[in-house]
Amino acid sequence: MRSPRGRHRSPRPVASAVFALVAAVIAIAGCSNGSAEAPAPRTPADLLLQPSDLPPGFTAESLSVSDLVAGNRAGIDAARTARVTPGFCTPTADAELNGELTADSSAVRDIDADRLSTTGRCSRTTTEITVGNLAGSRVVTEYTEMAPPEVDGGLGTGEQMLLTRSEVTTTLPDGGVRRQIGFAGHAALDRPTSGPVTVQLTVSGATTPASDPPTEPTEPVDAATFVRVFDAAVGRVTAP
Repeated sequence: MRSPRGRHRSPRPVASAVFALVAAVIAIAGCSNGSAEAPAPRTPADLLLQPSDLPPGFTAESLSVSDLVAGNRAGIDAARTARVTPGFCTPTADAELNGELTADSSAVRDIDADRLSTTGRCSRTTTEITVGNLAGSRVVTEYTEMAPPEVDGGLGTGEQMLLTRSEVTTTLPDGGVRRQIGFAGHAALDRPTSGPVTVQLTVSGATTPASDPPTEPTEPVDAATFVRVFDAAVGRVTAP
């Protein structure tokens, strides 16, 4: 739900379906473009990953739009009081739009904003927390962009895809350090049988206990497995 400064995107009407997978989230949504000549449109249920697509030990759990709004709100509130270095890497979010999210608009995604805040000069950021129980903590996040899966025929005009691996190191005021590894994949697609669709997949590993020296974190899945699952999600949209 983030947009580059000074630019806001209008929501595109889409029907939304969201599933949480233990430590992972898959959000897939789609709609018909209404063209009489287009193939029969797929429904949101047709675009969802099946249990057989998931790694062993992962199960599906329903996640409502209100859960999505609450998660966005937490990030919006935290961004207002934290200090991010470099400053131009501060994530932005449309708080007003978040309060108006419905099943028809919850799949709006600005992948350009994600790319700006996680790659290039923003691949390593430091966030100082100034309020709350973690006030005085320092969070260093390092992003590594990953090669996306290949799509038959390549991406079309306006379609985008971004995969990243993140490693988060939180240093608490008492010197204890927590670490966590995660993966995130986002795609904005528009195919005749689906219409405008966003595919979102995030997997967050367990946070290590605070310690000094810090404990080595464990990946929730290996990178190849994450790409395979994301590829399966994308394939549900791009398959003819």
